[in-house]
Amino acid sequence: MRLRTTNLVLCICALLALAAPARAGLLISEVVYNEAGSDTTGEWIEIYNTGPDAIDLTNYKIGDEEVANPPLPAESGGMWQFPAGASIPAYGVQVIAVSGAKFISLYPSAPLPTYEVISTLPGVPDMINYLTWSPTGTPINMANAGDQVLLLDGTDTIIDMISWGNTTFAFNPALPLSADGASQQRILPYVDTNIAADWQAANPPTPGTVPVPEPTSLVLMGVAIGVAAAVRKRRFRG
Repeated sequence: MRLRTTNLVLCICALLALAAPARAGLLISEVVYNEAGSDTTGEWIEIYNTGPDAIDLTNYKIGDEEVANPPLPAESGGMWQFPAGASIPAYGVQVIAVSGAKFISLYPSAPLPTYEVISTLPGVPDMINYLTWSPTGTPINMANAGDQVLLLDGTDTIIDMISWGNTTFAFNPALPLSADGASQQRILPYVDTNIAADWQAANPPTPGTVPVPEPTSLVLMGVAIGVAAAVRKRRFRG
């Protein structure tokens, strides 16, 4: 009986550990850089709030330029700031599309993107060119053979990143290349160990959703298992 109780405690602890994010905050959760066809406006990035509180995104930025204020003309990536008043709710998922119109043509059953880089859809807020980081104002245009995505906070500190192919900026080794139209998706969207093994290919992509229950759901699951086991144990003794 003692061994069973110990195993139960270990299982509950494991569930609670899984449920707790590596760090409460904002993560990149899915990226399509090899869009179906050859139109780069079909690219998009998804972010996920791993914490129990909403996050004000006003001063956050996202893009594919890895160097702040790089020497010209070598700079080829872009960095884009979220519009004033932007926020993401607790455990919320949001999509930043290069073109909202192209996005809805590719994913007609998905929710509208939350933001877009190129203004194409009325009602979808536009991202703002962050020229302090990327002075040429290049739109997001992620290279299929190798590139990266960076997420910056209000102090321009990198808080999350992903790289693939021949680019090892975020991971070494980097993620393998995606098939045409597929995405790279974080396996557990609230777990971040900063290695390529956190990610997997997803085909078809799943914009605006995450593949597992919210962390709080797993916590409740662990508690429910513990309560049920305790009740059974009490009945057995009785």
